[in-house]
Amino acid sequence: GGVIPPHDYAFLKDLGVACIFGPGTPIPGAAREVLAAISKKF
Repeated sequence: GGVIPPHDYAFLKDLGVACIFGPGTPIPGAAREVLAAISKKF
């Protein structure tokens, strides 16, 4: 856990991370984004 600094987002995306959620991210929106990322993989 922990907070990922925004300057690390591009590095993580380059490694294949599909979603990054910062503090205060609304759960329903995050859930939709995760489900969309899963749908793309399968």
